[in-house]
Amino acid sequence: MMTIGFISSLNLWNAPRTGVSRLQTDLAIATKEISTGRFADIGATLGGGVAGAFGLRGQNAVLASLTQSNSAASLRLEATQTALQEIQSAAEATLNELTALPADQRAKMATESARGRLAALAGALNTSAGGQFVFGGTNSGTAPLTPYEGSPTSAAKAAVDDAFTRFFGFAPGSPAASGITPSEIKGFIDGMLTGRFTELNWNRTWSAASSRTIDSQISLTETVTTSVSANAEPFRKLGMAYVIASGLSLSGLSQEAQEVATGKVMDLLGEVTQSLTTMRADLGRAQSQITEANARIAKQTALLTGQIRDLESVDPAEAKSRVDAITTQMQMSYGLTAQLRSLSLINFIS
Repeated sequence: MMTIGFISSLNLWNAPRTGVSRLQTDLAIATKEISTGRFADIGATLGGGVAGAFGLRGQNAVLASLTQSNSAASLRLEATQTALQEIQSAAEATLNELTALPADQRAKMATESARGRLAALAGALNTSAGGQFVFGGTNSGTAPLTPYEGSPTSAAKAAVDDAFTRFFGFAPGSPAASGITPSEIKGFIDGMLTGRFTELNWNRTWSAASSRTIDSQISLTETVTTSVSANAEPFRKLGMAYVIASGLSLSGLSQEAQEVATGKVMDLLGEVTQSLTTMRADLGRAQSQITEANARIAKQTALLTGQIRDLESVDPAEAKSRVDAITTQMQMSYGLTAQLRSLSLINFIS
């Protein structure tokens, strides 16, 4: 049986339109691949291989995260080293000044220089980098040290004055201080005053820092300490040295008592400078480890990036050829549609 197909101008007009939407979709995909350099739909293109591509990208993201955290750690270490150099230089300058003077002139010099350097110590230990206090330990959001001098009286100064008053029966600066013997001032410094600078009491009256330092993972297999706490022993000893020099009114003591006090200050400063040298060396090793880790991460990242590119990258020439072919087809479709729209029996009726 013969079947006669239904032909009309409407069917002819719609025929080219049917393929245009598909061509437009293909054109959008090809154009995106040219602009991004990778397949528009990785899952559809790679099939089962997409898991490998995602795994490589996951590893790359971990390395990128390590690089970012290493940058923050390096910034913290650099700021810490600068502050430590400042602290150590001040301690060494004080020690050199006292060493260069005769014993009977040291108390006056110590008192004049120590007050400013005690304030500078608080400023250095309150150093911040990237919005974080580098000597705060894990409590890096709070300024570690409260200045010793100021109004109202700091808890640290109140504790020292209270210890002095309890031990001698009168406050620092009292005329009665001239009667303090060398053995008495030594007993006070080695006993009650030293007790005010234990880590526990330092935390109560001086510092808001955490004694727990920050450990940073700098590579897939390495973790290093990348901070110093303001509660570390060298800072407590240095604070004690400056307090002896500036907070006990040494000028009111007998010459013999002054010499005992300034001798203790010099002993403490000598210990501190050695400890700070060791501390800076430890931080320097951490900086070197981060530099080496970053170099390895850069090589690993380059390798992973190459593997990802091999899996996901398109051939720019092939993608450009597809765009040109699709564009030609669409132009032909538009041209054919225009010609079909011009077909009308009216045009052929004379």
